Amino acid sequence: MGEHDDMPYIVIERRSGGVTPFLWGALLGAGVALLVAPRSGAETQAEIRERAQRLRTAAEDRVNGVRDAVTDSVTRTRDRIQDRIDSVRDSIESRAEQARNAVDAGRRAARDARSELERRVAEARGGYRSSPEPGIEEEEPPVPPTPEVIITDIVIEEEDLPDLG
Repeated sequence: MGEHDDMPYIVIERRSGGVTPFLWGALLGAGVALLVAPRSGAETQAEIRERAQRLRTAAEDRVNGVRDAVTDSVTRTRDRIQDRIDSVRDSIESRAEQARNAVDAGRRAARDARSELERRVAEARGGYRSSPEPGIEEEEPPVPPTPEVIITDIVIEEEDLPDLG
């Protein structure tokens, strides 16, 4: 080990560079630049104020631009959603109207069918009573109860209705 004691050695430190060393370097560089600058302090201060004002204006312009873009995007999205809601609402109203019309047509058809059936039953009774067989006592046939019309959740399209006329 004695032979290695006289040799120079290198120490390598690994640290991650961050923002803090950069800022310290920037501040020290700015301070040295102010001390060595060929202008007077008033001129340098005026230039610093002017640059700060330009930086502020540029930042405000960017913020305003981003705000306007976000506002426009939100407005367009809201308008598209409202258009879709209106379209769905119109479609629902149209289908509800079709359903009401179908129910009304079904009721009319049922009413017409009932009237036609009652008319045919009356004709059949009249024809049956008018021609009795000789020697057979006529019995009055039992009258079936008239069915009630019950509307359920069945949708009847107009083209599916029978032509009763």
